[in-house]
Amino acid sequence: VEDKFFETQLINFFKKNKIEFSFIKSPMFLSSRDDFKEYLQNNKKPFMGNFYKIQRIKFNILMKSKNEPLGGKWSFDEDNRNKLDPKVAVPKHIIFKQTNHTENIKKFLEKNFLDHPGEIESFNFPTTRKDTLNLYFDFLKNKLNLFGDFEDAISQKSHILFHSMLSPLINLGLLTPEQIVSETLAYAKTNKVKLNCLEGYLRQIIGWREFMRGIYQNYESKLENTNFFKHNKKLTKSWYEGTTGIDPLDHTIKNCIQYGWSHHIERLMVVANIMNLSGIEPKSVYRWFMEMYVDSSDWVMAPNVYGMGLFSDGGIFATKPYICASSYLLKMSDFKRGDWCDTLDGLYWQFIEKNKIFFGKNYRLSMMVKILEKMDKDKKKRIYSAADNFIKRNTN
Repeated sequence: VEDKFFETQLINFFKKNKIEFSFIKSPMFLSSRDDFKEYLQNNKKPFMGNFYKIQRIKFNILMKSKNEPLGGKWSFDEDNRNKLDPKVAVPKHIIFKQTNHTENIKKFLEKNFLDHPGEIESFNFPTTRKDTLNLYFDFLKNKLNLFGDFEDAISQKSHILFHSMLSPLINLGLLTPEQIVSETLAYAKTNKVKLNCLEGYLRQIIGWREFMRGIYQNYESKLENTNFFKHNKKLTKSWYEGTTGIDPLDHTIKNCIQYGWSHHIERLMVVANIMNLSGIEPKSVYRWFMEMYVDSSDWVMAPNVYGMGLFSDGGIFATKPYICASSYLLKMSDFKRGDWCDTLDGLYWQFIEKNKIFFGKNYRLSMMVKILEKMDKDKKKRIYSAADNFIKRNTN
């Protein structure tokens, strides 16, 4: 049990009913809670990069020697930022047979939760151990060797691309991180897998997933109760329908409605980014992510939304907010330039202007303030007007 509210309820129930209980290490993670506490004691600020390095050494994963990584680098992330090549064939996703239990649950949902976000008929996730393993081995065979290359790509042709879609299944215990690591390494020994793809995938499992769990367990209160940029706007129904007027955002929202899932760049650089630029209050953003994704749990959504997506925690582990204008989305996707670009650019530069003191002090972002100061007045007026109209239509 990782979600603190549920853990507290369980403990209180046991105590009230005088039931003896004990804590054991969860098979859902490679490291224990105490391991992360020790990491925090030895580091002034938590950084995923050095935590991941420690994990690699500790579990002897992709190591040439005791302290030397295979390939000479700890991360090949710089190689994993490619737009999808139109010539590359995207593998077909497995269509899973629905069990009787699944069909019964779908009927129950149709009867009792029709007003909730999402579509029922398009549900296509494994619900058995056998189907989960089929999905995982299909990923190893057909996707792993191009996972890294295109993990940040956004495509209108496929919402899955080369991603494994295993997150909800790992969170539910149908597959353990230990098995994923051992099976993936074993597969790579006997099959041709590019190092940037192998490292990039394992980093998500032994690095980010473990790191986010540790951040939640140790900083949950600060994550949930800090509003660094003092945002206070609310979401309108357009964020639940995919009718905001920003093409990549509406595309991602509609995928969430249909599939309950989208990959990390769509979550971070499309949805969370635009919500942040729009001044949406952090808890409203958090609620949207919890409602719209099939892999949502407090322990993983809190650090990802508040810490990564919004920087609303003020930087517990991140060094800067992850924000972008239209240029990044055009670079990483197959969306064409359109009116949405002015809207997103206006939101971006207004955000920079509103927080120019903060950005001016940030070495990595101070140049954005200087660019804003030199911006053509007519362009600024045009994109700011588009942004203002977006805010009026899509926020309360």
